[in-house]
Amino acid sequence: MKRLIILAIVVIGFRALPLQAHSVYRDSTYSVGFACSYAYNETYEHYGAFSVDADLPIHRYFEGEVNVRLLTANSYDLGGKFRPKFILPVGELYLETQILYNLIRRNSLHGVCGAFSIGYRMDYVQVHIGYGTRSFWPLFKSTHTSETSVHEPHNLVYYVEVFARPHTSSWNISACVTDMTEYQMERMFTPMFILNSYVNIGAHWRITARALCKPVGLSNLTPSFYGAEVRVGGYYRF
Repeated sequence: MKRLIILAIVVIGFRALPLQAHSVYRDSTYSVGFACSYAYNETYEHYGAFSVDADLPIHRYFEGEVNVRLLTANSYDLGGKFRPKFILPVGELYLETQILYNLIRRNSLHGVCGAFSIGYRMDYVQVHIGYGTRSFWPLFKSTHTSETSVHEPHNLVYYVEVFARPHTSSWNISACVTDMTEYQMERMFTPMFILNSYVNIGAHWRITARALCKPVGLSNLTPSFYGAEVRVGGYYRF
């Protein structure tokens, strides 16, 4: 009987280890998030945004994400991420493919962005770097016009985020610099600076807040300001 008890404890222990590693980045449960934003930039001026985001932990070694955003400036964004991952003794290594569709109805333009990157994440840091490409076309192209599409075939995509607390904490704050978010891709010399935070309310709800700043002209030392955004929302975890 004593040997059976010891064997049962060992088996349960080995089964618990991957579950702990799997849930440390809050990707062990499906979740849906809703958020509202207020923003300003020199192109759209003042506008609002409404977004829906879904986290999809399809498998222990594969996860997905779907993002939808509607802007009062008559612009719409749809994106998706596909991320196979490899659990390491400390943290995770992952390969990320991200695809974005941007409909800028106010300017009769639409376009597609794509990026492939390799990344690493652990309790206090997440970083990835990769290759991106982007194309835009007129929404209503006529055979009697000289309008053509715009292609940016080569772009360096990067993402660096540093956290104040482990991912298992009930609240957290992080600082991030990147040129590609869930809804937009920028050129490598036009970074976006982001401050993220969250707090868990009970077992299922998570309240989130984000502040984003997009300065312009860093590559030529021109301190001109382009735009900023503040977003507040919540996630329901099933």
